[in-house]
Amino acid sequence: MSTKLSRASYTIALVGATGSLGREVANVFLTSYKPFFSRVIVTARDTTTAEAKALAEKGAELVLVSAADPLGSFTKAFEGADAVVNVIGSAPNDFKDAIGEAAIKSGAKVYFPSEYGSDHRINDFPGWDDPGWLWKGQHARKYRQLGAGKTKVVALYNGLFLEILINPFFGFDTANLTYTSVGSPDAKTATTAKADIGRALAELTLLSLNPETAASVPDDVHIAGSNVSWRQIRDIVQKVRDELGVEPRGEIKVQGTDLAPFREKLRKEQLEKPKPGPIDHIKVLIAEGKMDFTKNDNELINPGESIWKWKTVEDIVREKGGRV
Repeated sequence: MSTKLSRASYTIALVGATGSLGREVANVFLTSYKPFFSRVIVTARDTTTAEAKALAEKGAELVLVSAADPLGSFTKAFEGADAVVNVIGSAPNDFKDAIGEAAIKSGAKVYFPSEYGSDHRINDFPGWDDPGWLWKGQHARKYRQLGAGKTKVVALYNGLFLEILINPFFGFDTANLTYTSVGSPDAKTATTAKADIGRALAELTLLSLNPETAASVPDDVHIAGSNVSWRQIRDIVQKVRDELGVEPRGEIKVQGTDLAPFREKLRKEQLEKPKPGPIDHIKVLIAEGKMDFTKNDNELINPGESIWKWKTVEDIVREKGGRV
């Protein structure tokens, strides 16, 4: 902490800070990391929402951006910003591209594009990949080239959001005591709490802005609060529910389904009519071992958990009283 306090105080610009992930990220910068960031600029397409006002009350500087002129308004909003963190969710691609271009035009030293999921660079879905992931890859390549020598572009991959991991659409049916994975139930996935993503972004920003540590930050960063399989999740949930006496009682069954037919069905569906969102692609990636971030950059960001303790699957199961 004392080393960090000796650093200059920076200005951070957050885009998408009123969203689900964005609010958690903004809260980190506005509270525990406030000593390191004298200004926290929050851009919004509507600064009158309850979410925007709540951030302003914590000290955020709200800046209205125009959908009609996103590049001009983002460039002006980012003036004086040392770093730009993009946590925007749904928006037109040209609007999202304007964020990257404005980050570089305004002179920001580091830019985090909106990633926060799988490392789509290793996908093997030729001709039927998720369009959103294809766009993200193009975005990163474009602005790394544009910002070369001026703005460092750092992509952060964290696996699944911990808050939505144990969910029916991933095959977790606790009510009927059955957990079903695509492929082996022993295949692991990274999963990270939203607040921990915020802490990782804050630490990466500080590392990237410090001339002594900037070179240690790779262009593509992997983090994982936990790396867990469906069987391990079952064991955790079973233990907590048994301890707390949660109904319905009984043993949770864990099972896997064949990957090959699931993958082929998805391929045919995507070629015929692409699905909105990559949920089924993610299931395939987990089964293929491509969401297992056992090899990660946790130690660079939070060595020995000396800065904070990563939130785990057991933490969230206990937080919910075993009712997941």
